[in-house]
Amino acid sequence: MKSSLRLKTIFIGLLLLAAAGCGSRNSPPAPAADANSPAANSGNANPPNAAKPAPPQTVKFESAGKAEIAGAFYESPKADAPAVLLLHQWQSDRKSYDDFARRLQAKGFNVLAIDGRGFGESVRTADGQTIAPARDADAVKAMQTDVDNAFQFLSKQKNVDPGRVGIVGASYGSSLAILYAAGKKDVKAVALLSPGLNYFGNMATEPAVKSYGDRALLLVAAEDDKESADAVRKLKDAGANEKYETQIYPQGGHGTALFEVGLADLLEKFLTKSL
Repeated sequence: MKSSLRLKTIFIGLLLLAAAGCGSRNSPPAPAADANSPAANSGNANPPNAAKPAPPQTVKFESAGKAEIAGAFYESPKADAPAVLLLHQWQSDRKSYDDFARRLQAKGFNVLAIDGRGFGESVRTADGQTIAPARDADAVKAMQTDVDNAFQFLSKQKNVDPGRVGIVGASYGSSLAILYAAGKKDVKAVALLSPGLNYFGNMATEPAVKSYGDRALLLVAAEDDKESADAVRKLKDAGANEKYETQIYPQGGHGTALFEVGLADLLEKFLTKSL
């Protein structure tokens, strides 16, 4: 009887051990760390408290002939940050830079993209007169005043380091950029997209490049825009400066169309290094 009881006890014990083993193999995994715990956030590339870029602000300022020049200002979330003024090409407006402006802002830049007079929202004077696009000498002089007012506006924004402000211009906007920067030593870097040697017959850029000196300069065009590609080569020679950088794509079109062939990467690298 005792032998039978002993065997029964051993058998029950073996059953209990087997059940415990199955339970350990089939038990649910340990719960994941709390999403708000230090362990969960240790490798977080975008911590919850990181500053986020503000949406662009529509701005306006008065310029030559009481023209109201409109623009979009993308403020850097960082203090003492570099800044870039963007000038579009003829028959375009500031929206041609929307994606690139947001990209620069996300990298910590302040950005101001303006509508050239006669385009976009820059089509009225303070007293309601219409502004039409024009290319004569007086119009070009007024455009230069617009660039100066935009540059001064940008330089005075609270998060801007006024010693690190550059300009990017496309087509006739590139001529405005280099003509202005040649006589304005506060401009630290300039990028010219599809430049010309003398747009409108009254915007000669070779003398301006020579006066620009040894500051950072990037000249960009595409071979399928032959006039601009030739201008890049001539302006590079005119400056005869080893610091000047050039990029001529096999194809890509004119001005901001070059964003379709990788221009954004090139520009961001240049501006980050130069500013």
